[in-house]
Amino acid sequence: MIGQGFYLVGALVALFIVVSLARWVLAVRSLRGDARAEYASRLVDKPATVASISEAGFVSLYVDSFQPRGALYAAGGAAAALLVSPPALILVPLGYDAIWRANGAPAWAGHTGYVYMFSLFFALCFIWASVAAIFARLAHGRTPEPFHHALARARGEPIPDDPGWRPRPKWARKVRPDPDPKSDSDPGA
Repeated sequence: MIGQGFYLVGALVALFIVVSLARWVLAVRSLRGDARAEYASRLVDKPATVASISEAGFVSLYVDSFQPRGALYAAGGAAAALLVSPPALILVPLGYDAIWRANGAPAWAGHTGYVYMFSLFFALCFIWASVAAIFARLAHGRTPEPFHHALARARGEPIPDDPGWRPRPKWARKVRPDPDPKSDSDPGA
C-alpha cells in the first residue's frame, strides 16, 4: 500500500529537520561569540549599558533576542507533521470508509475513485496545515522582546509603555488636516 515515494518524502522531511537544527546550533554558537565580543567592547566604550549585568547574563539576553527561532519552529513543525502522518494515513481512510458506508456505499465513491483520492489528499493537507498553524501560533506567541528593552530590563530600568512622539513620514508631510472638520470638502462625496 505504501510505496517508496512515501519513504523518500519522509527521508527528505527528516533531512530538512536535521538541516534546520544544524543551522540553529551553528547560529547560536556564532551568536555566543558575537555576544562575548559585544560585551567586551561595551565594557570599554559604553560601560553604563552593561552596568550590573554579568557576561553570562548579557550572552543569554543577546542569544535570546537574535537567535533564529524560525529554524527551531520549522524543525518542530516538520517533525510533528512527520509523526502525525502515519496515524492520519490510517484514520482518514477509516473515516472515509465509515462515511461511505453510511451513505449506502455507492460504487462511484469507492476506494479506487477520484472522490476517495480527493478526500484523502485534502484531509492530509488540512491536518498538515493544522500542525503548521499550531507551530506558527507558538512562534508568534513566544516572540522575545527587543534586545535593547531586555538589556534595560536587566539593568533594572523601566521600559516606557508609550513609544513617544515620532516625526510624520515624508509622504505625509504635504498632507494638511482639514481646518473645518464639519465642512463637506471630500471631492469624492
